[in-house]
Amino acid sequence: MAECLYIFDNLEEISRKIKSSEKILLGMDHDGTIAEVITTLIASRITELMRNILYSLSQNPRIHLAIISGRTIDSLKEVVNIKSDNIFYAGNHGFEIEGAGINYTFNDKDALEKIRVITEEMDKKFSNVDGLVFEKKIFTTSFIWSTVTPEKQESIRNEILEALQKYKSIRIVEGKKLFNIRPDVYINKGIAVSIIGNHFYKDNWRKQVTTIYIGDDNSDEDAFKILEEKDIGIVVNKSPPEDTNAKYYLKSVKEVEDFLKLVNEI
Repeated sequence: MAECLYIFDNLEEISRKIKSSEKILLGMDHDGTIAEVITTLIASRITELMRNILYSLSQNPRIHLAIISGRTIDSLKEVVNIKSDNIFYAGNHGFEIEGAGINYTFNDKDALEKIRVITEEMDKKFSNVDGLVFEKKIFTTSFIWSTVTPEKQESIRNEILEALQKYKSIRIVEGKKLFNIRPDVYINKGIAVSIIGNHFYKDNWRKQVTTIYIGDDNSDEDAFKILEEKDIGIVVNKSPPEDTNAKYYLKSVKEVEDFLKLVNEI
């Protein structure tokens, strides 16, 4: 893979791409990207300053804004709390999408029943593990071990992964101290970006729109993978992973904030 470049060392190139774009689809994750993760994902919320920046971006006629998260769409809308005709929410990694003219919900009953059964079985198996959180979200389930005693986290991670391996027709995505399981169907954050882009520009949206996508964990790689040379993929990490598909990186949520202000000013 190509070297992942630090955004603020490459502002000339970034500014040129943004200035030459008539329309921009600006997509981003929530937890760890525009909001700090505070012990658990449940506690993470954007600051008022970040909320004001996002609202300002949603009023920019050049920009379509999309927040794409593993949270349920109701939880995502609650923590972001921005009402605008030009902001789109995608919850459960794209299994739910809402915005002007879009109201999509995945509805494969057999697949959803399988996730429910697996979640119940896993809950019983690991019910005695202090600190392990099961976040049940109908379409997907997350097993979060960030609040397990630090010295036990690695062993619990390995036990959960081993237990999940026996199940078929599910997709397991590892995030930051969590596993997310979902139906093994072609829905992910990259598909969510494509659905929103296609909503506005139909089949020509890839040619007409510059896509900027910002995210911090493995589930965001699906979005980075669909980006083209003219697009801007940004991973949030102090030291970018060697295997990321993002071309650029930012080091912190604070730097994401600074970058978003810059995008709105260009």
